[in-house]
Amino acid sequence: MLEHFYVRIAEHRLVLGTESDFVKAFICQKYGASLIESEILPEADIAVSIFDGYGGPFVDYNVNVTTADEVIVYKRADYLIEADKEYREARIHVYDDFALKHAMVNLYSAYITRKEWGLLIHSSCLLEHGKAYMFAGHSGAGKSTVVRLSQPRPILSDEATIVKIAGDETVIYNSPFRSDTDLPDIAGTYPLTAIQILRQSLDIRRLRMGGMEGLQQIFQRVFYWAHDPEETKKVFRMCSKLTGHVPVYELFFQKNDKFWEEIS
Repeated sequence: MLEHFYVRIAEHRLVLGTESDFVKAFICQKYGASLIESEILPEADIAVSIFDGYGGPFVDYNVNVTTADEVIVYKRADYLIEADKEYREARIHVYDDFALKHAMVNLYSAYITRKEWGLLIHSSCLLEHGKAYMFAGHSGAGKSTVVRLSQPRPILSDEATIVKIAGDETVIYNSPFRSDTDLPDIAGTYPLTAIQILRQSLDIRRLRMGGMEGLQQIFQRVFYWAHDPEETKKVFRMCSKLTGHVPVYELFFQKNDKFWEEIS
C-alpha cells in the first residue's frame, strides 16, 4: 500500500506516493518530505508515484525521450518516468537512490520548462548580502570547489539551481537537488545578480561575455526537457530572458576565496 508524502519545491506542491522504504528515507532526508496521515490528499501541482525494482545499475547519462498516447516517457538504464503532457501525474520506476535523485531532477526540470515558469540549471549558487550569485561550468570546472571555498556563505544550490523567470524578475529558490550539502532552511527568493562561467587559473579576473556567448553557455547547462521543437523554443526563450536580465561573466579563479573581491 502506498504511503503519501508532501513536498514543497520552490512554488510547487508535490505529493509523492511510495511503498518503498529506501524511497521514503530518501525523500524525507533530501526534500524534507512530510508524511500525509489523512486519507484525503492535499492539492498538488504534481502527483508522483514512485516504485523500486526497475532496470539495472547506472550506465551513462543518456535519456531516451518518447511520446505516445499523450504520455511522455523518459527512459534511462536505471530509471523510467511516465508523465502526462501537463505533468499533473507521473510514475517513476527506479533501480536505486542514485537513479531516484536523477529521475526527480529530470521530472522537475521538464515540469517547470513545460510551464515556462523557469529553468533548472546545472550550477552552484551562493548568497552574498542577500543577493544570489550563480557559478556554472563544464564538469570539473570547480562548481563544488567554489561552494567549499565560499563557506560560511549560505548555499542555495550545489548542483541544480532553481531559477524563476517572470517578466523582468529573475530570482533563485533554495534547491533540494543537492550533491554534497544538506538542504538548509532558507525561505523566500533572492535576486540573481550575476552568472559566472568558471575557469580555473593562476590569476583572478572576470570578463563580461557577449549576449550570444552567454546565452549558449546557459542553454547547454539546462537540465532535462522534452526535446520536441516547442519545448526547446521555451528553453531558448527563457535562456534569452535570463541572459538579458543578468550579466554573464567568465570568471578566472584560484583555489581560494579571493574571487569574491572580484565579483561582489
